[in-house]
Amino acid sequence: MTVLSRRTTAQSKAQSRAQSEAAPPSRRRRHQKAMAAKRRVHAGPRRGPAPDRPLRLALWTTAVLTVGTIFGAAAFHVLLVQSQFRLDRLNHEAAEQQQRYENLRLEVARLSAPERIVAAAQERLGMVAPPDVSYLMAPAPTPGGPAVPSLAGGWSEVKPYLAARP
Repeated sequence: MTVLSRRTTAQSKAQSRAQSEAAPPSRRRRHQKAMAAKRRVHAGPRRGPAPDRPLRLALWTTAVLTVGTIFGAAAFHVLLVQSQFRLDRLNHEAAEQQQRYENLRLEVARLSAPERIVAAAQERLGMVAPPDVSYLMAPAPTPGGPAVPSLAGGWSEVKPYLAARP
């Protein structure tokens, strides 16, 4: 405000005061009541919290909680995706190991086939098939004696069974 405008404001206040004093008493009382009401409203510093402070606090709290929840959800999603990648990698590794196991089982079956063993024995070791195969039959057990000879009777009882062997 400039000095000129202050004077104008001061002059206008003085004029309004002069008019209110010249006005009838009922109008003057209304004016005084209005001015008193204005003074009460603007009378001094506010005491206590501003009426909108709890609302601001609630809005800030809500905003902070919302942002925190969004960051928490994003972090959870990142952990979930990382765990899924790890699970996929482990599943892929398990499938590879299962295939390797199947291949090794096939190799064991191929190597332990009787035809392959006979061929390897003939080629590498120089073994030959016998011209004729004879089978030996075990004697039938006697009704009164033990089915299998035991060493309880001594060497003389067992020796006849072992005499044909080297």
